[in-house]
Amino acid sequence: MASGNVKFNRSVENNYTTATETLPVGYRPKDTTNTPIAVFGGNTTFILYGEHSGKVVMLGNPNNAYAGCISAWVTNDPMPA
Repeated sequence: MASGNVKFNRSVENNYTTATETLPVGYRPKDTTNTPIAVFGGNTTFILYGEHSGKVVMLGNPNNAYAGCISAWVTNDPMPA
């Protein structure tokens, strides 16, 4: 499970844009399908998808806002370090 609060510093439409960040190896989703990481709050209309490869894909507009995010997924490593 991952959760947190973030402050986005830009307003821009993302249409399946790849983020520069990647998920660490032990925390990558087991499934080969995209795993949604919900982002919500304020004026944010945004979602992140985590991929089995560790790639993070962005969709929507964070609208230069504060937001909370939460998600849970199964990993290949039951006790990632």
